[in-house]
Amino acid sequence: MYSFFIDTIVIVFLGYAISHPLFLWLTPVKKIDTSFYRFNLGLSCIIGSLGVIGYIGIESNFISKIYIWLWISLVLIITAYYWNSKRINNFIITIISILGCFAFFQIIIQISPKSNYLILFFMILLGSMITASVFFSMILGHWYLNVINLPITLLKRSIVVFSLLLVVRTLWDVIYMSIESVTDSYGISYNLWAFTFEFDGFLLGIAMFMGNVVPLILNLFIWKTLKLQATQSATGLIYVSVLSILFGDLLFKYYLLKFGFLL
Repeated sequence: MYSFFIDTIVIVFLGYAISHPLFLWLTPVKKIDTSFYRFNLGLSCIIGSLGVIGYIGIESNFISKIYIWLWISLVLIITAYYWNSKRINNFIITIISILGCFAFFQIIIQISPKSNYLILFFMILLGSMITASVFFSMILGHWYLNVINLPITLLKRSIVVFSLLLVVRTLWDVIYMSIESVTDSYGISYNLWAFTFEFDGFLLGIAMFMGNVVPLILNLFIWKTLKLQATQSATGLIYVSVLSILFGDLLFKYYLLKFGFLL
């Protein structure tokens, strides 16, 4: 159980740190102050560094360690370079994230169960992007308290992207849980929906509810709140969504590592 927990934390932290900078495309530098970029890049550095330290502590593969060290070094360098700069190039940040995806793929091969690695990588990256998206939206919501006349379209755009990612994962999860089966100790096979009524599968149902259903419902309320220009109230709802997404994502990663479910 402890090893599953450590592996889960490493995947969540690294996936978040690699995905988070990509959402800076939603907030062009011309429409928001550079301190927003500094905060988000700095946050990726901290979370990514913790993930790298965790990975080094559980894995001995030298090649994958070189890849992940190269990625985090580039993140730290570009963050330091742009820290006091007024001109920030999102293309360079994106290239580093793409390199991070390559390193992340090598790590997934090392610590995840043997499976279709491309689908496995896609689902883990999708979950990481959802987690990064909701945190990005929360941080952006707070920025409206600091910056006067910040266009509300920025937060709306962020919520739309967050919602689209959630819809993709929800559709995949529904289909996957309908066609994938497990076999119990008596040799009886049943799909994952039925598995959620078993002792070992109870938390999988909770993950579906907390990780997909609750955030989608909250996003409807957030969108209606944003139409009223109430960014502070919307940010409060995003806080709830953050907790729900985190809880669901940790459970999804646990079932991935223990049972090999591609959710």
